[in-house]
Amino acid sequence: MNKLTKIIATIGPSSENKEVIEKLIKEGVDVFRFNFKHNTVDWHEKILNKVISSSEKIKKNIATLIDLQGPEVRLKILKNLDKIELFKGKRLIVGEDIEFSHKEVLKKIKNDQKIFVDDGAFSFRSLWSGKKLILESEKNGFLKDRKTANFPGVNFDFPSLTVRDLDGVRLACREKMDFIALSFVRSKKDIQDLKKEIKKYEFYPKIIAKIETEKAIKNIDEILDEADGVMVARGDMGIEIPIEQVPYYQKMIIKKAKEKNKFVITATQMLKSMVSFLIPTRAEVSDVANACYDETDAVMLSEETAGGKYPVETVKKMKEIILFNENKFPKKIEINFERFMEKEEIIAKNLVDIINLSREKSKSIDAVIVFTETGKTARVISSFRPHLPIIAVVPNKNIALSLMVCYGIYPVVYSEDKGKEITLSSIEKVIDKIKKIGFSFKNTLVIHGDFWRVKGKISVMRFYNF
Repeated sequence: MNKLTKIIATIGPSSENKEVIEKLIKEGVDVFRFNFKHNTVDWHEKILNKVISSSEKIKKNIATLIDLQGPEVRLKILKNLDKIELFKGKRLIVGEDIEFSHKEVLKKIKNDQKIFVDDGAFSFRSLWSGKKLILESEKNGFLKDRKTANFPGVNFDFPSLTVRDLDGVRLACREKMDFIALSFVRSKKDIQDLKKEIKKYEFYPKIIAKIETEKAIKNIDEILDEADGVMVARGDMGIEIPIEQVPYYQKMIIKKAKEKNKFVITATQMLKSMVSFLIPTRAEVSDVANACYDETDAVMLSEETAGGKYPVETVKKMKEIILFNENKFPKKIEINFERFMEKEEIIAKNLVDIINLSREKSKSIDAVIVFTETGKTARVISSFRPHLPIIAVVPNKNIALSLMVCYGIYPVVYSEDKGKEITLSSIEKVIDKIKKIGFSFKNTLVIHGDFWRVKGKISVMRFYNF
């Protein structure tokens, strides 16, 4: 059984081995995330090549995603230490014990202000002593180097891209990575700045806006209009806004993304306890399941696969949770075809008959096959969440990989010449390919135009029995 909700796994020390990468692919990973906040450019390039060769060996489409730092603030530990022990009341002097990645933050920090680090695992109170800023710890534990710092209620006017981010963009475009995610997006301008940088390389990966600030939530509509997709980044979001509000905004963002035909990823701490333990908590299992019921496109693992003890077992457990709960969804083809046609500016033959026939046949359909030159029509169908596999027949691998994050979409490359008529024989060729990659359906809804790769006119819907 093929899952509909996609799995994104972060690559790190626990998963950089090629054998582990292959196991993760076999267990159900669809996209590998490269967290560019850590490691060198050479490291990312080396592991990227391992992912590509592993996917080719297993013969499975696997997309790659680079996650840029964006205008976030990180706390750096000085004195050549990679971690520091904290206890309640311990004081750290900025400039001697620690420093911030953006020195401009010092101008905005006031006396007796709360500062959170590492997704709220540590909190500090600010104290000014003359020109020296002191952070007084409110918690015990070991703080690791380069953890994100949050300043709730404070807005910083930092550039959307850091110098290191520019290296990440260069790497992503040179290596033809499929997605670029930008952290701490505040408005559509941040996405526009990233697009300008990407344009220099004449390669256009899909752009993901990470929604993790109060400002981003306020500007969600304009951000969704500008980006290709969004990530509900709940770690920093739960610091920037009151934590009890996060579930509400998760559901709101997923709903808006579907309405605007943009993909949406739910992320952070989904199976966090599996960093150390083989069995997740019941609450974590419910979290993954509820994200499925929210109809998110994808769920993401971070530390669980990057640095956890059980990366393969974690992906396997996530897949099991997804499959069980998706199996409880009613299979449907409840696409509003009038809205679908209007949305895509499609001219259909005997439109009313097609709509009526699709509704009449919907109970027996177990897959949708769509011929699409750019992937757009497949994404539109996915946004209606038909709870069925959507086989997207596309002209090349780049488009195929750009669809790997989308709910229910499994792409198949079809290399016929542009302008060739799509016939029953064409469909049967595609179905042979589908069978070779392990899909088996009884009744399918096939959507296509009269001619392959003639832009903009889906004109035919067929019902086909395998």
